[in-house]
Amino acid sequence: MAQKFVGIDLGNRKVKVAVVTAGLRGAQVMHVWEQEVRASSSRGGGGAGAQVDPLDAAIDTALRMLDERGLRHLPTGVALPGGSGSYRVLSFPFDDPRQIAQAISFELDGQFPVPIEELATDHLPIKLGDGRGRALVVAAKRATIEHVSARLQLADIDLKLITTGALAIAQALASTPVPGLRAGAAPGLQPASLIVDFGHKSTELVALGNDGPIAARSMRRGGRQLLRELSKAWGLDMAAATIALERDGNTEDPRVRQALQPLLREIEHTRQWVKSEFACEIVELRLSGGVARLRGLDRWLATETGLEVGVVAPKESGALRQVQGRDWTGSLIALGTAVATGRRPLIQLHDAFDTGGGEGAWFQQHFSTVAALGVAILAFATVDSMVRVKAAERELDAYTAELEHETRTVFGVALDNSGAVRTKLGEAEGGDVNGQIPERGALEVLELVTKAATPKVAASASAIDGGQLPPGFTTGVGSDGSTTIIGPDGGVLPLDPSGNPVFPADVVYPGGPPGGLLGGPPGGEGEGETEGAVEAGPSPVTDSNAGILADDQLLLASVEIRNLKIELNLSATRATAQDRLGVRLRQYGCIRGITKGMIKDRNGRQSFEMSVDHNCFTGSVALQGATDDGEG
Repeated sequence: MAQKFVGIDLGNRKVKVAVVTAGLRGAQVMHVWEQEVRASSSRGGGGAGAQVDPLDAAIDTALRMLDERGLRHLPTGVALPGGSGSYRVLSFPFDDPRQIAQAISFELDGQFPVPIEELATDHLPIKLGDGRGRALVVAAKRATIEHVSARLQLADIDLKLITTGALAIAQALASTPVPGLRAGAAPGLQPASLIVDFGHKSTELVALGNDGPIAARSMRRGGRQLLRELSKAWGLDMAAATIALERDGNTEDPRVRQALQPLLREIEHTRQWVKSEFACEIVELRLSGGVARLRGLDRWLATETGLEVGVVAPKESGALRQVQGRDWTGSLIALGTAVATGRRPLIQLHDAFDTGGGEGAWFQQHFSTVAALGVAILAFATVDSMVRVKAAERELDAYTAELEHETRTVFGVALDNSGAVRTKLGEAEGGDVNGQIPERGALEVLELVTKAATPKVAASASAIDGGQLPPGFTTGVGSDGSTTIIGPDGGVLPLDPSGNPVFPADVVYPGGPPGGLLGGPPGGEGEGETEGAVEAGPSPVTDSNAGILADDQLLLASVEIRNLKIELNLSATRATAQDRLGVRLRQYGCIRGITKGMIKDRNGRQSFEMSVDHNCFTGSVALQGATDDGEG
């Protein structure tokens, strides 16, 4: 069964959250939403004038969004705010990924303006097929990684991943093909797409080939600098300039085009760098981020660059579904982070922070001393073995967890090795193969569910001979064809000598006791005694075998029917409707088990979920005796 995963984009102005379900057959988008970043009054501690850390404000906003939607328990990945990552491309005389992994830590020394010990790093081999070894290296401040990790873990978030916006974009577009080279292109070049993510404080540029990301750059210039220049050009303050840009901004304004010139130059520089360094020709531009919504931006960039320009649009595929029909310009990073959390991430800074450094960092710091002692070769062998073992252990753990999850779904029991799977498959040898061919479809299984959820009597039974029934009572047809009244416990009411039903003495009638068949004789001493009484809710039903009653008003909000599982989302006027529906469902021979969800009171109705294990496509649907309702 696919599992839900959460991806969070800690933007500088807005926090975006995406929820996907992922399994062996790919990922599917469930929900995407965003919220303006606003500082929490519970943090800061310095009074009204205290400065609030923008990163803390974004984390606070993200935690509120998870709380509002009940997502704290799900595995979660985080993309750092724009500008948090720094990128380098390193070259090697070999292209074996294992050799690159062993040598990467030595090549990183001196690549960044801060000591390598203060950074969390990870790398991704670049595949171009030209025989040259390259690696895209991502680095972020260790203090930032540590701060984000501590805040989320303190909030009991199941943190699985920390990555950067550029690599999250690459993850989201992994299944989107790159167009071919244009006619007349120089020989020996490979096509590539350039994704330009216009953020608030920075702009991320990612070059993507058919085999994944080739290069990435982060420019410390974004929508904030654009607004600052336009506010001067228009003679407005920042707030007024923001409104004017959103309402009337257009690239036909020469002042807007002038403010965009630095971004255009960065795009052209990146095109030339990718072409000279990687022999890749940029064939299209894809835009994301807030500035990407600027009117006329795509047409202006197409004119200036001569490229095909459009907004980002992940392709619908077996690996990523339910992406069409959405605007991804603002939430692409959140989508990629969620996909990376559920699948295998391209870059994992959180894992690098947890397990990186260690002996490798110690060896870098003390290399000269070790060399002087004449044991450099031994130390290198130790580091080499450690890297191999740790990488193998991490990959084995990931595959083992995935195997256990899928075998639990298929066989009902978790298996962690190939021998156990072969043994389990061997148990099916010699069995009736035809017995596994479906005898019915999803509509027939849905019919079984609706029959179990249908009231035992007519859905509208409000009166007999003009009299109104008390709450919880319904009519039915007896064995002799006559009309009977069924109480809340599912039993048939007895009749008095005159043939009228005898109601319990504590029954509360809506609007006063009725005459005729429903109570005492019309008129007399009983009339008017309940005047002014408040109408009561549905009477309790204690008999778990009573089935669904008409005044349960059971509604099926959603029914998801899969091969071995049925997921139900329901609501009713009584909480006990869940138990009684469970009894009815268990009477079908193909129902194997029922797991009941927590009951929530929403506007006077009881909402709950039920998960039903079944083999109704191939198994028997014959009714059998009701079983004990103690499960779930």
